[in-house]
Amino acid sequence: MVNKMKIILAGSIAAASMISGTAQAQVSTTEPVTAEAEIIVPVAITVDSGINFGLIASTANQGTVQLPLGSNTRICSAQVTCVGTGATRGEFHVSAASEDALIDLTIDPSVTLTAPPPVGGGTAPNMSATLALSTAQITFDPLALEAVFVGGTLTVGANQAQGVYTGSFNVTAEYN
Repeated sequence: MVNKMKIILAGSIAAASMISGTAQAQVSTTEPVTAEAEIIVPVAITVDSGINFGLIASTANQGTVQLPLGSNTRICSAQVTCVGTGATRGEFHVSAASEDALIDLTIDPSVTLTAPPPVGGGTAPNMSATLALSTAQITFDPLALEAVFVGGTLTVGANQAQGVYTGSFNVTAEYN
């Protein structure tokens, strides 16, 4: 009887291992899955005009010249005299790879304007301007390119030396 029990037990173990091995083979499967990527062109910036605070006459006191985002009309403090009408806010356009692409915009918050050395030597003190964008995000529409404007406020030093002051700042556009 003991031998019969051993044979039955061995047969049961063998059958169980065959069943579990078969079940395992049925649960495991391999299927190919695709992977893809689409490369698009980077966002492009077209500069129409830089910001130009125009002709300014300094006085014995520090003053400011503001170029608003909504127009090319300067607002000059009482300490400076704005001459003529040649001031322009900055303007640029952005293009993207696809219609309705969201594009985030940023600029440097300020720019330093420097002048060449004055006649007779020395150095002219720098001027600085704080900058602002008309919008921080656009939705690209190739049929109606949106103009983005840069405005700012220029600080003119007391008795600022004569000269043409220039500087540059960065505009960044990137997909959202």
